[in-house]
Amino acid sequence: MRIESRSNPTIKNTAALKDKREREEKRLFFFEGVHLLEEYLRAGNTPYRIFVREDAEKRYASLLKSANCDIYTVTESVYNKLTDEKAPQGIFTVAGYTENVCICASEADYYGLCKKIKGNSVLLCDLQDAGNVGTVIRTAAALDCAVLLCGSCADIYSPKTVRATMGALFTADIFVCPDPLKTLSALAEGGIRVIASALDESAVRLGEVEIGERDCFAVGNEGQGLKPEFISACALKCFIPMSDKTESLNAASAASMLLWEARRGKL
Repeated sequence: MRIESRSNPTIKNTAALKDKREREEKRLFFFEGVHLLEEYLRAGNTPYRIFVREDAEKRYASLLKSANCDIYTVTESVYNKLTDEKAPQGIFTVAGYTENVCICASEADYYGLCKKIKGNSVLLCDLQDAGNVGTVIRTAAALDCAVLLCGSCADIYSPKTVRATMGALFTADIFVCPDPLKTLSALAEGGIRVIASALDESAVRLGEVEIGERDCFAVGNEGQGLKPEFISACALKCFIPMSDKTESLNAASAASMLLWEARRGKL
């Protein structure tokens, strides 16, 4: 199928997915490029549809054939209405929300978390930078850890988050839990200890914390960290020792260090 008009209804509906509300309503999102499509297919998923720029159709013919979905060939002008990339490869994939992402919408969902989380995990609370959220998801997948997104975290299906995960979005164990305190309560009841990353006089130095097989580290907002009421509800507090050459760590960097410490020697 070929589309030459930027006002084509299919193009308009696809471009509308740049809006979060539209993505949530249709349970569809999009991503660009060869690598992400390869990773999406490798995870056993089938795309909803693919748009390929006319000059890229032959170049990626084998990959497109393996996608097993509707493929639209579009002109450069039409493709430019869809893309936000500075140097797009010419492949634009629309996909349905992935099954590895669990969204907590009821009490049962929250209190079923512990049955689904098998090992260590990281809880991100109000982490609003899409690049940070995506980086943490990528790191957690590499270390075989689950990710819990609480409060007002960046949308995992936004283009920036998807791009930052480098494909880990399609394989990582991800739980979207809007209510942070309800999440803490459910984890505690299920025997998962949450350790808050916080600069506090009573915090234990990372490296001196005895980390259990199912312990979860919590990391807060880039600017303000975790809220006091959240920290108070956690089982323990810890801090990452640093030199006096900097005041703080990037949230994604901190999460990576905490997860590495939790998983060191276990992979």
